[in-house]
Parts: sequence; structure tokens; C-alpha cells
Amino acid sequence: MSSELHLEIVYENNLDTDKFARMFNNKAQSYKFYWFEAILNLTKDTDEDLTFEEIIDEMICEAWHTVTHYHLRLGPTINGNAENFLEHAINTLNGTVSDLLQNPSREELKFAISSCEKELKWDKTRLADYVPYKLLYPFFDTDGMEEGLSYIKNDKHRRLIAYMEKLSGRENLFYTILDGAGLQKKIRMNPHWREFLIKNYSVIRSWVQYNKAQFLQDRNPGVPGIIYKICPENEELRKLDQARVLWKTTVEITGQPIKEIYTGREIPLEILSIDHFVPRSFISNDELWNLTPMSKALNSSKNNRLPAWDEFFEPFSRYQFYLYSLIFPTDISKRSSVLIDRFEKCRKNNLNAIWASETLYIAGNSDIQFINILSHNLKPIYEAAQLQGYDIWKVNT
Repeated sequence: MSSELHLEIVYENNLDTDKFARMFNNKAQSYKFYWFEAILNLTKDTDEDLTFEEIIDEMICEAWHTVTHYHLRLGPTINGNAENFLEHAINTLNGTVSDLLQNPSREELKFAISSCEKELKWDKTRLADYVPYKLLYPFFDTDGMEEGLSYIKNDKHRRLIAYMEKLSGRENLFYTILDGAGLQKKIRMNPHWREFLIKNYSVIRSWVQYNKAQFLQDRNPGVPGIIYKICPENEELRKLDQARVLWKTTVEITGQPIKEIYTGREIPLEILSIDHFVPRSFISNDELWNLTPMSKALNSSKNNRLPAWDEFFEPFSRYQFYLYSLIFPTDISKRSSVLIDRFEKCRKNNLNAIWASETLYIAGNSDIQFINILSHNLKPIYEAAQLQGYDIWKVNT
């Protein structure tokens, strides 16, 4: 997909789609994406005027998982601090409401937002001071609209609103702004643009998300899989079945139980789960070299956090080597065809990193070689997750 809107879409009333496509130009923050996406979501269900507050509440819902689950920065980071009002509002809400579920619904989020009106007011007001007007810039950047453009450039919002009231309607602005008190100002969608959005909803949403992912990748260098982190995580994307079968097979061929590296306890096969040492929400894959057996209850406790490297990398890496030594035993006569078959079935979904295929999971590695290769490749990923704000898990044994 291109970042430009060269798509097969349904046009309405000779709308100027070039101006529409330029709405995301000149962006220093992610506000335009989330403001537009909120309008896109809300106008599907209503043709009523929308208050600034309604739109900003929808922005918070849209960005919630990106900030709280994936720890992405929505704008520039200055002196280690996020300089983004939307991100700050989400973190404020998350820190204020203690009983929010891990994966709250939109309705639950909207209720939480309404209960934190005082705490969120400052961030909401700052958002309302900027994006509603700046998004319209391309529609005023044309002959005969210079006066309105000057008001946008100079942040003269009341004059811009008064100017829009005098327009004939033939200008086909994306929306007009109706005066009101603070966050109760409203936007009134151009009915032709609203029809355009509804008829082309899926295509336009994909275009917005693609552009948003590009922006967020620039603001979060080193974070893998950004395109998967702008929506709630889809559990169906996890590919852990073959890895689980592989570990169960070690019990069949050795008679030895599987143990948790975090507690040392044996794991009954009926409650066996597979844990990502570095959370999947950061690493965005199910690579075998980042997986370890874990009980379902402890896995839920660890959730989206990092284990302490100094405490747990050694037992993690040694258990990884234990699995490796069963697949690639020094004594070739002890190789298990069943285990090899299970390992080969993992290659499609659990062994795609070239370094792992070419240097880690090859015959002949000693324990020291194996652990050094694993540490060399995993530690930078772990440290990047730390820098991104992932918490360290405290194990309750």
C-alpha cells in the first residue's frame, strides 16, 4: 500500500480528494491521525454534530492499546519525557482508574474517561487548541481562501470560526467548526464528505493506519512490528501450538517433567503454557529462541512484563540449551526422529530469524557457544523493550 491515496474509491459531488489526501502533511505529532480516525469511527453511526470532547474521547479509545499495551510513543520524546497530550491523557487515565480490565472495551473506556473529567481536562483542552483547525489546512490553501488560511497559521480560532460561518458551502470543506465553550465546540461534517467516508470506510481506514504506522515507526526506532501495534492484539496471530507440542515431546522421550525457569516447579502437561521471555507485544513474533514453558497461572501473572535479565536469563538460556541438546545430541545415535519431526514443524511459525537458523539451531554448539549466541541476539531486544517502558516483573513464588 502507498502512503498516497491512489485507491479505487467512490467519489461524491466532485470532492477535491487531493486536498483530502494532504490532511496528514506537515505533522510533528500523531494528533491528526487520531483526530481523523475518531471522526471516521463516529460518523459511521451518526450524522449529528460532534463535540470536540466526543472526538477526543474516541481518540483516547483508539490509541489506548498502542500506549498501554505496546508502550509506543505517539510523538517526540524530549529529555526522556513524552511530549504528547494524547499519550499523557492515556497514561493519566491508566494511572487514575485502578479497576480497568487489561483489555477494556470501548464502553468501559468511555465510562472511565467520563469518571476522570477533572484529571483529563488539561490534556483535552490542549488537544482541542490544535488539531481541529490544523487538519483543515489543505482546504484553505487555495485561491480565494487566503483569509481563512492566515487564521489557521496564526492560531486565530475564533476568527476562523466566524470566517467559516460566512462561507457559502460551495467550498466543500471537510467540516466546519461551530462556536461553543471550550471542549463543547462542535464540528459539522460536510454531508458529501460524510457520504464519501461511509462508502469508502475500509479503504480510508487502511490508508490512515498505514500512514500512522509509518509515523509511529519514525518515533519508535528499533521497535519491531509497528503495523501490528496500532490495534488491539489479535490472539489468533499467536502461533504457539507446535512449540507447545515440541516441549511436550521432550517428556515423552526423556521421561523428565517440564519445569518453570522462574520457580523451578514442575509443570503438569494439562496446565502447560508457553511464555515469551521478551513480551510478544514488543517482539511481535513467536520465535522458538524467545519461548519457554510456563504454567498458565504464572504466565497470566507475568503478562506483558519483562523478567529480570540478571536473575532469569541464565536459567532461561540453560533450559533453551537443554531443548537444543535433545534435538542435536552429541551422540547422533540418541537423536529422536519424533523430536526432530516436531522441531521441523516449528520452522514455519517459530524459526524465521536467519541468525537462529544459521548459528543457533545447528549441530555442534557447546553450551557456552549456544548461550553466548542467544545472549548476543536477545539482549539488545530486551534492552530495547526496557527503553520502550516495559516493566520488570516481580515473581511471586
